[in-house]
Amino acid sequence: MTEPTEDAEFEAFAEEYEEHRGALFEIISDYADEQELDDGLLVALLLDLAVTARMIAYADTVEKPSASGLRLELDRFLKDAGDHVREVKKGAEEFIADIRKESEQN
Repeated sequence: MTEPTEDAEFEAFAEEYEEHRGALFEIISDYADEQELDDGLLVALLLDLAVTARMIAYADTVEKPSASGLRLELDRFLKDAGDHVREVKKGAEEFIADIRKESEQN
């Protein structure tokens, strides 16, 4: 049997990522709808949870967590978040077109 290629490994990772993303999106969307959460509040809560999760992950993965190490980790998180937003902005036209198409169908 041959070793999986990097492309195959990435495809498997991407598929698993999208499955988890979709499931979490559905759970969170259902909760927000049930609680009648304002979109702005939902985004603030999700951002707070993302930062908190990153902080906990840092504390759980280093032998001797420190405040300065946590600050560096949060700087990396800020860079990662900025990189992600810049990447997503590249697909803004497609996203809006999809939203408009979906609105017209409903």
